Amino acid sequence: MVKKKTNVDVWFERETQHKREALENASRYFDENDNLTVNTLEAIYGKESSFGTQQKKRGIDDAAGHFQFEKPTAKEYNLTASKNNDQRFDIDYASSAAARYLKDLNSIFSKKTSLSKNLKSTPVKSKSKRKKFVLAAYNAGQGRIARAQSLAEQAGKNPQKWNDVKKFLEAAGATKKKTKEICEYVDLILRYEAEFAEKSIADKRVKNKKGKKPVKRCASGHWVTIDDRPVFICD
Repeated sequence: MVKKKTNVDVWFERETQHKREALENASRYFDENDNLTVNTLEAIYGKESSFGTQQKKRGIDDAAGHFQFEKPTAKEYNLTASKNNDQRFDIDYASSAAARYLKDLNSIFSKKTSLSKNLKSTPVKSKSKRKKFVLAAYNAGQGRIARAQSLAEQAGKNPQKWNDVKKFLEAAGATKKKTKEICEYVDLILRYEAEFAEKSIADKRVKNKKGKKPVKRCASGHWVTIDDRPVFICD
């Protein structure tokens, strides 16, 4: 009996050398302080646009392009998002922005970070456990996840455990449908990432190699406080 292709198998058929190298290069933003690799980017790329085959229309305000950035987020990462020039549809620009966003989220949940006057993230010490919060925030925004952490802690639960925190997503403002989406997103990305790690020829060690880091294209963002120090975060 012929084994049925998985989603990852199908995405491999859509991969090109250019796409793989763009993802590898973007993964240089990751380092030893996170649990993110090129396989993480591959998994998100597959889930978000099926390896560039479901990108929607150029210039729209809603999510579009390789990594499905909404226009405000794209502009915050200094990507042009007009109808005539939409860099969300450029794999090099889009993968760079996605990697920087993931790295920013990892920074936010690695230390107590002030996101607003009355809202701070709770540090998740374990890199592997933190990744669930990073992926959830990539889908739903860091504020909503930090708020769910706070509510979990107020209820006597562990704000560093995703299984505890996810039960407070609705209380943090997510609809029942969105809560289901967030939880499924985290589980799917981790599953896809593991399969990519097993099957992909993309070099997941790139982030550890010495060499010039890609130039950041972030021109705007905001300041947050991490360990009583101001840190500029690309929004």
